[in-house]
Amino acid sequence: MRRPSFLFRTLALLAVLAVLAAAALYTGLARRLFHEVYERVAGVELLGPAAVRIPPSDSPYQRWLARARADIPVHETWAIVDVSSVELRPWPQKGQGVTGLYLPLADDHVSDARVLELPPRGETPAERHLYEKGIYFLGGPGHTEFYSPGAPVRRVDWQAGSLLSIPLNVAYRHVNDSERPVRLLEVTTFPFVLNSFASEGFVEVNPFTFSDRYDGADDYFERAEYPEPDWLTTNFVTDIRASRTSDMAIRGAGNTVMHWTMAGNSMLSLHVSEIPPRQYKKAHRHSNGSIFLLLSGSGFSLTWPAGDWPQRRRVDWQAGTLFAPPAYWYHQHLNTGAEPARYLSINTPDLLLNLGLRFTDQVETDQPEVRALFERELARTADERR
Repeated sequence: MRRPSFLFRTLALLAVLAVLAAAALYTGLARRLFHEVYERVAGVELLGPAAVRIPPSDSPYQRWLARARADIPVHETWAIVDVSSVELRPWPQKGQGVTGLYLPLADDHVSDARVLELPPRGETPAERHLYEKGIYFLGGPGHTEFYSPGAPVRRVDWQAGSLLSIPLNVAYRHVNDSERPVRLLEVTTFPFVLNSFASEGFVEVNPFTFSDRYDGADDYFERAEYPEPDWLTTNFVTDIRASRTSDMAIRGAGNTVMHWTMAGNSMLSLHVSEIPPRQYKKAHRHSNGSIFLLLSGSGFSLTWPAGDWPQRRRVDWQAGTLFAPPAYWYHQHLNTGAEPARYLSINTPDLLLNLGLRFTDQVETDQPEVRALFERELARTADERR
């Protein structure tokens, strides 16, 4: 068989190169066109694949935290197996007999968490502050009183599973109405606000009244309006463990969610997500830190820095597990149980969105190891149930 001539081979090679060049040009044009359309339709800006974080080294919050270690029970971590049983330490500034932990989770400089336990019939002193605070109650019954100039004292009664957000700079105190200790989880934007003003006194001793956020009306804690199927504007939720949720298939088939806009917050966002039995959510990341509290179910979560899957961390969870992946690390939640897994997430997407610093990414194709790992865990849990 005769070999193709040199001229033929040269022309064929040039043809292949031309096709590749055209494909590359077309792909580049198509990619740019896709980006332009996506940016205009979604209202977002697509960034490059690399993101480099420069951690703060001497911020006002870091200086405060260094001083606070001598006075309050600081516990640095990224995960707690069970907030209902974790050992607490005295926190006298929060009231007589009150114990707790201050949690600067996952090196977050925007939000923090606190676990408090009120003794039987105990109470906290009245306080007010310029940072937002969301509270989940692990027990009850109890109540919170609100004091605002020109308005009567208002009271909201809570129980295990209740969710409350404190209106900005309104004075309040918690009261345990039961004969047993009651724990609560607080998530706040104190680090961000302190970093912004660099004055603890300004943040916590300020007389300004935000009348547009709290009007002291009788029905303030009873209002409820659904602007969207998965958004509820309200100021108190009786029990988020049983609250309705709406479809969020973008995170995976069968996943549901409910967001709450509470107390006129402009920084703090609160929502629950629910994962179907033996399913998992798509991995995603965002520029704000997130604090997760498992309300039901059993499974595990994975978190890893972009491009560095071998450095992943794993947390096995149950009802009561608290954890926070570092900002802009991918995280993925996997439900290996036979029941839906529901969790509370408190984070600050609106704050960063308003600052033009909100970035988000979702992984549409799993890491190769994820599905195999999930199948092994399903088999193991099935064996344990038999």
